[in-house]
Amino acid sequence: MKKLNALKVFLFAIVMAFAVSGTAMAGSQDFTLVNGTGKTITYIYLSPTSTSEWIYQDELGNNVLRPGQDIFLYFDPRDGVQYWDVKVVYENGAEDYWIGLDLFRVYTLTIRPGGASSIEMI
Repeated sequence: MKKLNALKVFLFAIVMAFAVSGTAMAGSQDFTLVNGTGKTITYIYLSPTSTSEWIYQDELGNNVLRPGQDIFLYFDPRDGVQYWDVKVVYENGAEDYWIGLDLFRVYTLTIRPGGASSIEMI
């Protein structure tokens, strides 16, 4: 009976180890972007604050993000950068930027016109 209980504990530990490692595989910068601008967004760009190159481009693909809608943005787990910039392009071609966001701590980012935002932290 003791061997059976020890085996159960061992198997549980293995299952938990796999569950934790699977969670660690997700990019720690993953977050939900909510369109609170009142305008339709056609493009979303993301870049580490330390560079001027937009690493993630056209995150919407052929879709748009209408006012009030949200999108979950995934990062490559190898992107160990903490601070990121976000650029959106609206239907009319105008752009807005949000600079220096700590994506290790941001859970939900609601963007507002003119670069203002509401941030829900982890």
